[in-house]
Amino acid sequence: MPLFIKRLGSLYPAPGDEQSEALMRSIGQGKIVEVTIKRPRNVQFHRKLFAMLKIIKDNQDYYKTTEEILTIAKLAIGHTYTIDSHRFGRVTLPDSISFAAMDEPAFQEFYDRVVAWVASDVVPGLRRKDLDEAVEAELLGFGEGP
Repeated sequence: MPLFIKRLGSLYPAPGDEQSEALMRSIGQGKIVEVTIKRPRNVQFHRKLFAMLKIIKDNQDYYKTTEEILTIAKLAIGHTYTIDSHRFGRVTLPDSISFAAMDEPAFQEFYDRVVAWVASDVVPGLRRKDLDEAVEAELLGFGEGP
């Protein structure tokens, strides 16, 4: 996917992104093009979500995996879609949080809603500041081996 950077009110190919540079060269001077703006996801922010899920998993006995907690979180905050099935009727399923499915602002909103769910339903009364500090500490430990 081509990447661009905004400078002084104009878009330019991201430095070193040959695909973006080639795309710009392919557009004739003065030609009008349609552009879709999408902020790419920050992988560090994605890791932050999974660090939070790991903390939850490690501090309770009900859910066995972070994936289970993620699935329940999606259902709890309504990050879902529905399908109609001949056998099961209308079924609500958790929606994707893949990089292709969500840009950075959408993921930020998702993350904030999960944090609110954790603080209200999973650990009632938990302060966002305390959770953020625990997540940061967990992230620091990700790179360390035994």
